[in-house]
Amino acid sequence: EAAMKNRRIFLAALCVGTLTAFGARAFEIQPYTQAAAQKAIASGAPVVVEVYASWCPICQAQASAIDSLKNEPAYRDVTFFRVDYDAQKDVVNQLRSPRATIIVYRGGKEVARESWGATAEDVMTIMMKAR
Repeated sequence: EAAMKNRRIFLAALCVGTLTAFGARAFEIQPYTQAAAQKAIASGAPVVVEVYASWCPICQAQASAIDSLKNEPAYRDVTFFRVDYDAQKDVVNQLRSPRATIIVYRGGKEVARESWGATAEDVMTIMMKAR
């Protein structure tokens, strides 16, 4: 019986490891750096920049909605950056952006921008422009 239990534990671990390997996230959100963001935008590939403040409830709602998309294959080729509203004021000014803003770039230029959209539907509408 102990051997059977060990075998089941091994098989369960193997399954979890396999699912994790094949269920890799479509994207990860990177901290914004100007060099990395400019390189990604210049590549012409889709890029999403999120202006986020940890104390902002709308920012938190947007971040949660974006996080729910991390396993969606449709966003596999999208590069995501998060601007820290409080620590990166120079970037915030350069983007001319309030907090709680999502900016989408495609083909090397800005194609969409949403500020203050707090619902999952608001985020989905803007995110569809990145696919």
